[in-house]
Amino acid sequence: MSVKSITILGGGATLSEQCARVIKQEYAGVQLIRLKSIDQLKILEHSEGMTVPGPTSLALVEQEVIEEDIEKGLEAVKLLAPKRVVLAYHDDDVAAEFYRHVRGRQELGRFGFLPMNLQLDCWLSMLRLLILDQGCVPNALLAKVRPQASSRVSEQVTGGCRCADANLTPRENEILRLVARGKQNKLIAADLAVSEHTVKLHMHNIMKKLGVRNRTEAAGLYFSEARTG
Repeated sequence: MSVKSITILGGGATLSEQCARVIKQEYAGVQLIRLKSIDQLKILEHSEGMTVPGPTSLALVEQEVIEEDIEKGLEAVKLLAPKRVVLAYHDDDVAAEFYRHVRGRQELGRFGFLPMNLQLDCWLSMLRLLILDQGCVPNALLAKVRPQASSRVSEQVTGGCRCADANLTPRENEILRLVARGKQNKLIAADLAVSEHTVKLHMHNIMKKLGVRNRTEAAGLYFSEARTG
């Protein structure tokens, strides 16, 4: 795992202390720091004898930080010098506005999106993808910013996050679940006792059936329809 430090920016309204404790438990070797506000970050910047914690591998930014002024929030995040910025959010509309903003700045590749209303196992798996530096945008969010993509959202994932209308085979569903958990083809092949080539063929069929371009979009579809509501 390349991530060595995670900095949470926000007071806990979106990403609670309980969630922070879960991250600590799952990634014991990763340094986790919370800065409760932009003001606290700026105090560290200007205080003698104190330093801003950075550069950080991953900045987890709560939606409240950017809700009122996206540009102000982004300027503050720059002080952390993060390799990747992830927006933790409850409100799809806030996330969609943030998506449009960073897309307009042509910086979308540096950003990820982490909805906070997923089941715990799905939430942890999505966080793992982001920690592995695999950009992930939930399909429900894409549907808001790309109206033409809304037809894809109808490919519902139910129960175990399965794409009910995509006619995936049991083996394809199994591989999709493992891909969404951040596993690479070699590890999936070992888990399922098949060849890596077989996994690649299944993955090709999965992407074709789901109408997505890559494994990251497939994982995003898996998670976007796994919401608890």
